Amino acid sequence: MKKIVNPFNYLPLRQALCWGVAAMILTAVFMWQLGLRATSLTQIDFGGSALWKVTVAQLLIWLLFSVVLCLGGMIFSKSKVRFTDVAAYNLFARIPFDISLLIFAVPTVKSVMGYAADGNLNAMMNHLGLLSAVGLVSMLFAVWYFYWSYKAFAEATNLKNTKGVVTFILCYVVTYVSSAFLLNLI
Repeated sequence: MKKIVNPFNYLPLRQALCWGVAAMILTAVFMWQLGLRATSLTQIDFGGSALWKVTVAQLLIWLLFSVVLCLGGMIFSKSKVRFTDVAAYNLFARIPFDISLLIFAVPTVKSVMGYAADGNLNAMMNHLGLLSAVGLVSMLFAVWYFYWSYKAFAEATNLKNTKGVVTFILCYVVTYVSSAFLLNLI
């Protein structure tokens, strides 16, 4: 159970990187096939793009968050912080977010979420149960993603407790805003 709650105490760096790269590649192909694109660190829409653009967006999000987390760790941690640790664990921690995107493989969910993107409130009101279920599932995966991201950051930088949480939140906000700007350039 401990390995599921916090795999970063047990996960070798090379395995974390390999699993993370595999998940990133599969996510890029999946998003491309469904016409999804990343608009920020944790947001997607139905804009669709070429495979190379979706892949570049995935790489940009990962590297940007890793760099910001690493810089935050170097500034606030008394321990030696290595970029490879932060980047590999950060990539592995993104797997719950990648898994949450599988909900768009369900055609009904994709069409209902398309109503939301189009602003068609009447069509959305007919599917409140489905929207509630999707919202609940998405929230659970989001909590899992943020928890693992923090644990990965804490393990890689040795920043824990209040100092670690505040640093992680600041790094997330900086990355969220800057990723939204940079992804618009792609």
